Amino acid sequence: MSSRTLTLEIACTREEAARFAAVELFLADLASDASAQPPGELDAVFGAKAKETILGLVGHPEPLGISCRYDRDTGVLTLLAIDGRPNLAALPVLLLWLYPDKLPLAYSVHVTDNPDLAVWTIVSLQRIEITQHADEVPARLEALRAAAPAPHRVDLLPTRPLPRPED
Repeated sequence: MSSRTLTLEIACTREEAARFAAVELFLADLASDASAQPPGELDAVFGAKAKETILGLVGHPEPLGISCRYDRDTGVLTLLAIDGRPNLAALPVLLLWLYPDKLPLAYSVHVTDNPDLAVWTIVSLQRIEITQHADEVPARLEALRAAAPAPHRVDLLPTRPLPRPED
């Protein structure tokens, strides 16, 4: 299977960067201890059932496959693929929850077999767009920023219990 590289940088504060790091550390703890709980500061982001919410968003037991690094000097959080297998289904949803005030954001993914071809994902509060046309990304970001309402909390949890297979 081809390896993928992820390119995403977010200008943010140290506290904002700590949100992604806390999710990453919680998932690492959970891999070795099934009773692990997310740190309390994630309750403010994910609500009272932070563990269930995070596990649902990342598609647990699928690994997140994304690590982060924060540069204090530049104030930039960089998200990186682990072992060439980032969980591309989880990333846009995590961005919606962790950084709604930073949206829209764009990131690219490259496959090692074809490094010249990038697939761009643009995440905004209104939609998630995917394109292979890198030259269109800056204009799309500007258009989404111009049309964006004030950031608000995104609630993606079901409002009623999901049906069980035996129902």
